[in-house]
Amino acid sequence: MGMHRKLNAIMFTDVQGYTAIMHEDEQRALALRCRHRELFNALTQQYRGTVVQYFGDGTLSVFDSTVDAVECALALQKAFRQDPVIPVRIGIHVGDIVLSEDDIMGDAVNVASRIESVAVPGSVFFSGQVNDHLRSQKNLETRFLDIFHFKNVEEPVPVFALVHDQLVVPDRKAYVKTNSHAHFKNGRNRLSTNRKILQWGGLVLLLCVLVGLYITFAKNGESPSPNGDALRSIAVLPVQNLTGISENNMWCETITDDLIAQLSDRAGMVKVVPKSLIQDYLDQGEPLQKMATALNVGYILEGALHHSDSLYNLDLRLADALERMYLWSERYDHVSSANIPKILQSQASGAIAAELDAHLNSTNVASLPRPADNKDAYELLERANALTDKMDKESMYQAMPLYQRVIQLEPNLSDGYMGMARIYTIGGLIWGVFRQDESATRSKEYLEKSMALKPTLEASQYKLVTKFFFEFDFEYSEEHLSLVAILPPFPDGAFYAVYNNILGRFDEGIRYAENYIERFPEAGNGFAQMIRAYFLSDQWDKADSLMNRYDAKFRHDQFYVRDVAMVHLNMGNMESFMEMNNILKTNFLDNAAVHLYYDAIEMHYKGEDPKKIEEKLKLLQEQYDMGMAGSPAWFLAMYHFYIKDDVTGFQWLQKSFDRKDVEILWLKTEYQLQRFKKAKDPRYTKLYDQMHWPE
Repeated sequence: MGMHRKLNAIMFTDVQGYTAIMHEDEQRALALRCRHRELFNALTQQYRGTVVQYFGDGTLSVFDSTVDAVECALALQKAFRQDPVIPVRIGIHVGDIVLSEDDIMGDAVNVASRIESVAVPGSVFFSGQVNDHLRSQKNLETRFLDIFHFKNVEEPVPVFALVHDQLVVPDRKAYVKTNSHAHFKNGRNRLSTNRKILQWGGLVLLLCVLVGLYITFAKNGESPSPNGDALRSIAVLPVQNLTGISENNMWCETITDDLIAQLSDRAGMVKVVPKSLIQDYLDQGEPLQKMATALNVGYILEGALHHSDSLYNLDLRLADALERMYLWSERYDHVSSANIPKILQSQASGAIAAELDAHLNSTNVASLPRPADNKDAYELLERANALTDKMDKESMYQAMPLYQRVIQLEPNLSDGYMGMARIYTIGGLIWGVFRQDESATRSKEYLEKSMALKPTLEASQYKLVTKFFFEFDFEYSEEHLSLVAILPPFPDGAFYAVYNNILGRFDEGIRYAENYIERFPEAGNGFAQMIRAYFLSDQWDKADSLMNRYDAKFRHDQFYVRDVAMVHLNMGNMESFMEMNNILKTNFLDNAAVHLYYDAIEMHYKGEDPKKIEEKLKLLQEQYDMGMAGSPAWFLAMYHFYIKDDVTGFQWLQKSFDRKDVEILWLKTEYQLQRFKKAKDPRYTKLYDQMHWPE
């Protein structure tokens, strides 16, 4: 058969984390690939498709019918859910291809491959063209995710997900935030108030910004490269009503219009972005940095007003749009419409003006130009951030050489060092990707390099995280928490809530969890920490109510699933616990210590062969022997406490303490240890007293 052209649906599949599985257990990896191919062959034939190629752990196939391709993908994912679970990503596109005997070519093939690369295990992603073919198929529900700009693909590609109760279907907002790396995404529309408040507060805030900009430009005379107009421009985001009072929606629109009108009349600004242009970008789910670049905007003005009883909490934030960092943030608690003007005049005006002045002066002196011939560094950085955001071992391994290449190309760019610090901190801290000593040392080294180049808010928050979790430095943590906690929470975790839950300050844990949820309402970690706080403070009814509401919504969020599975386990909700453990095994094949612990618990509960349980415990002990992070000794202790083998439990708890496992910080509030705490067991109190807890 010669080469010929044809319109086809193209499907790519790939086994998530296969490389890591192969490194850890070659026999398991080969068995998974064999089962994957058997199922793929049978179902592709059943749905009238043709297998074109196998490559390692992936496949390429074509279908004459787009509907057949999507229904085949659904059948595949259903089959892959059966034990042993195979975590597979699937991407589909339809287009013109050139077929030969053993290969296909064409732009459509590249698009299908790119769509598969952004999919998540257990999902089916496809292009807008495929979605168009499904409009008449009432049995196939779809969800728009985002518009992607793929490498070597000229036109932007709308990407959709198939919706089904047996598929992983990312929430659109959460997925857009994760894949666009927009630090402002979930908190972009954040200045709501009533009309009387705005007339005073909004006007003073405007004057603050204008004074800061005017002083800066008067001093510097000339704006720094690459584009001075961007530094003289501002975007006022649409105001979001967070008061819980629907009547305030109309005020929010008026507030936005008034802000734009007043800014447009000021001589200090070259440009105020029209409201309609901003709304177009927000409607498309575009990241704010992309909007700022396209519209040549230097600053973003936002805020939030929260209503409680008869009083308000007012948040104010000023952001550098292009550098993706906040310049200034403050919360004023329990203010009324009468005293907001006084607060703004006495405190906010000077702070915002000073911050703008200092920021733009330092930008002129030390800003890094972005030359056109170095754009590869920024493309690599974007790819590395996308991989790191997935927070699994395979993706982090893939991201590391990209960050290292960014550092080679742009040694004065802080983002590359910050990316490496983030991997060593989160990857080591929670998931045990690296050795414990390596995680602590390398995260500190990269964080220091990043902060030396640019002391961003994100870096300050990560420094607090490493001081607390790696060094157990309670004095530093207590001193800096009150300072750093007023800054915008950062996306990698509801750290302030975790911190207070660990120390038994559950009311504070709930308050910080609420703050995180307001900032990132589509991320699960804030809800997980609120649930954990209610559970640990014996408010089980509230914890249970929240889990009933949010377990299904955040089943794709590994932070939520990891922590809430623990709550279900300790509350005795074994069916829910095992369901969440199955989700972890389906989506995150990393053999993290916590995953092995959950597996051992589930096997013990089901009464499975003790030899199989011992295999899981042996893997945990091997991680401990190799010095891996992820707290293997702690989870070995927790397993033995669960089965009431307290002697062995305390042996491993001592080893966890000696190793300074991250999880040993839960010694004070961990549910399984409360029986020893109440009984004042000397084995427990000996360790407890050595922790030197803060007051």
